[in-house]
Amino acid sequence: MALHLDLVTARFFVAIVEEASIARAAARENIAPSAISKRVSELEQRFGVTLLRRHHRGVEPTPAGAVLLRRARGLLHEAAQLEVELRQFAAGERGHIRLFANETAIIGFLPRHLALFTAAHPQVRIDVAEALSEDIVRAVEENAGDIGIFDANVPSRELWVRACFTDRLVAVVAAGHPLARHPRVALDELLDHDLIGQERRSAVGLLLQRGAAALGRVPRIRVRVDGFDAVCCLVSEGVGAGLVTADCAAMLADALNLVVVPLAEPWADREHRLCARDPDDLPPVARLLLQHLAGGGSGAVD
Repeated sequence: MALHLDLVTARFFVAIVEEASIARAAARENIAPSAISKRVSELEQRFGVTLLRRHHRGVEPTPAGAVLLRRARGLLHEAAQLEVELRQFAAGERGHIRLFANETAIIGFLPRHLALFTAAHPQVRIDVAEALSEDIVRAVEENAGDIGIFDANVPSRELWVRACFTDRLVAVVAAGHPLARHPRVALDELLDHDLIGQERRSAVGLLLQRGAAALGRVPRIRVRVDGFDAVCCLVSEGVGAGLVTADCAAMLADALNLVVVPLAEPWADREHRLCARDPDDLPPVARLLLQHLAGGGSGAVD
């Protein structure tokens, strides 16, 4: 026989036991005594047990009623906890966010901002996936991600987009490299040397190819790797020069004995953008993160 104990009946039974009176329980629950008594009678008939014992002071639970009381209180507690948790999701206090970001954002921008956000929202889980900028835009368009951070040179089509942060590309060379003593280097001069390249579709790879093409030259890519850290490791071994973000260079220069040389090109300063399909359609917690990232932790999303 299936148990049909709904939350209302559970609440009524707990009220009867706590008040030791059907009349007082009915007044507490704002219901007619006959209606609350009928609920208990239906349970007793269904299971063939007596749940309440009546005496001159009112009513008290039988052994079967004591079991029901314990279970009913547990059921009401679980329901109340469920309501709290669901309200937390609605208020953005709990939830799961899918964030796609390029390597530049993961290295330089996100650590501090995610630290602030997760400290303020300890029940939120964030999955950060690193991807190339064009793949980030596609992931958000196809609803594989809630929020994306990508290089501004990549078309974003119909997505909601806002400026997020800027960074600067620099050249890195080994201490004994011919460019190590230069105060700055132009691309034309950098192209005279062997280079450590990145994936051809990466934002830095595309900038290097376009810049070289504008000069009528082809980069001398000695080794091609994925990631700024891999570029820096090969540069430190004297394999060639590399282009990385200033943030990455600052983190690794001392450890790898690298020399950082500013890149004298207008495209060395880059903008990165936030994207989403429609902020109003995001889960509440994802919308809060979008607001946080768009405003440096305090801005609003229009």
